[in-house]
Amino acid sequence: MSKKKSPVVSRTEKLLTLIQSITGWIHKNEDWVYIAIIGFCLSVTILYKISQGYSG
Repeated sequence: MSKKKSPVVSRTEKLLTLIQSITGWIHKNEDWVYIAIIGFCLSVTILYKISQGYSG
């Protein structure tokens, strides 16, 4: 009989591997990550301002 892992363990393992791959990618492409974060923040701010303008 083969042992089956509980679904919770496999989920956390998948999440950990995902986090590790993301952090590895960030270390390789630090400049692009900072540009993406800044761009994301700017776009959210602009969209928020636009929605405020239309509702007000």
